[in-house]
Amino acid sequence: MVTTRRIAALLLVGLLGGGGRAVEAESRDGAVKAWPDTVAPDSSDGEKARRRDPAHRARKLLDGAVSRANPLAAPGQTVDMVRWMAKRRQLEIAGVPYGITGLPLFYYSPNTGYNYGARLQWADYQRRPYRYKITLHWLKSTEGRWVQYFKLKVPRISGTGFGLRLVASTKRDLRARYYGLGNDSERNTEYTDADSPLFRDENYYHYVLEEPRAIVSLLRHVYGPVSMSAGLGIETTDITARGDSSYYKYDLSQGNLGAEGGTADAVTGFVSFTVNWDTRDDPTIPRRGVFHEWSYESSRNSFLGLLFEEIDFRRYTFTDARYYPLSERLNLANRVIVEALKGSIPLHAYGEIGGSVRVKGLGGSDTLRGFDRQRFTDNIRVLTNTELRYRLHAQRALKQYLEWHGVAFVDLGQVGPGFSELKVMETHLTGGLGLRLYWNADFVIRSDVGLSGEQAYVGLKYRNLF
Repeated sequence: MVTTRRIAALLLVGLLGGGGRAVEAESRDGAVKAWPDTVAPDSSDGEKARRRDPAHRARKLLDGAVSRANPLAAPGQTVDMVRWMAKRRQLEIAGVPYGITGLPLFYYSPNTGYNYGARLQWADYQRRPYRYKITLHWLKSTEGRWVQYFKLKVPRISGTGFGLRLVASTKRDLRARYYGLGNDSERNTEYTDADSPLFRDENYYHYVLEEPRAIVSLLRHVYGPVSMSAGLGIETTDITARGDSSYYKYDLSQGNLGAEGGTADAVTGFVSFTVNWDTRDDPTIPRRGVFHEWSYESSRNSFLGLLFEEIDFRRYTFTDARYYPLSERLNLANRVIVEALKGSIPLHAYGEIGGSVRVKGLGGSDTLRGFDRQRFTDNIRVLTNTELRYRLHAQRALKQYLEWHGVAFVDLGQVGPGFSELKVMETHLTGGLGLRLYWNADFVIRSDVGLSGEQAYVGLKYRNLF
């Protein structure tokens, strides 16, 4: 019966306009040609046109027959799969579709001088979301800053329920920041103003952080949207003052950073564990679904800690992200992060939030957009980001698929020595506007302008916020 229905559907496609041949043509050249809206096939006008197209109704019959014969080949595996692939594929090698995107990087900063480098992504799209993805990033500056990393992710190794994630990086950050512990820490601009009688040093709140790091994680799909991972990492931290006078040295001398933590320069090993619940429809441009992550990291319990200097330090991180489509173009997204640090916490750990994707915070383009990077820190960190996202335009140029999204956002966050010290009325607030360019539905260029009662902050990143 299934075979008869499939044959009948195929004949109907041919009689009503050759829709089956159109789908095959899309698959070969990577351009969406089956519907009038070839630039943005998911626009509202294109959707109406498709519904009126007799060939589209025939393909729906074909999809139903195929899905009954093979539940894994549901409608998303035919027309939707062609549409999904057309946004990503750049070339084929031996019949395998690949996506390659990248940019040269060049800009000037008064703090780091001329910066130059490149970023490149390579993905194998034999299956969704990808068979594997490689990211290479290389950046140097004339003042001695550098950031270099290599990332490899294999969501699922064929024939197993396991995947692999590998990160190897090295960086020399000339402007790692420390403003002191506490939710009411002070940012006194007179200390960094050479014309002020209170001037101490223009880099008083900064320090130089050199941090080579390698992390390897084994991923495991458990059931449905549930997965987990276990990782091993090793890193070296070297902290030096940027100027003649540094606030972190003052705080250390006062005992505010603790007797052991603070400025530990050492080679350390750590273990990490995560449990994820992920129902997002797309990892790069999600429109609906939920992402939860529970993450634990410890240097104390790592067997690598037996080989290198051990720091008694643990990190607990919870992330919750939710996505709600409000219309064809408009989307609401919200993220909540709660993190607790325990033990003798090294200075660099205060400026970073953990999980499978590490970010700088609290403050800066990854957390509170409207405050300086790493502006607030303490043992407990809580933040939320809410974004209203609107797809402004979609187009194809030189065989590349480009989507522009405008964003209005509100960020909230605070820190404290313990959960009992957190107070709703002491939450820091920022708001602003942003612009996103999604290149081939994978490579992201993100810019944000955030405002707070303290300052305006402009950020540029090559990844989504969440």
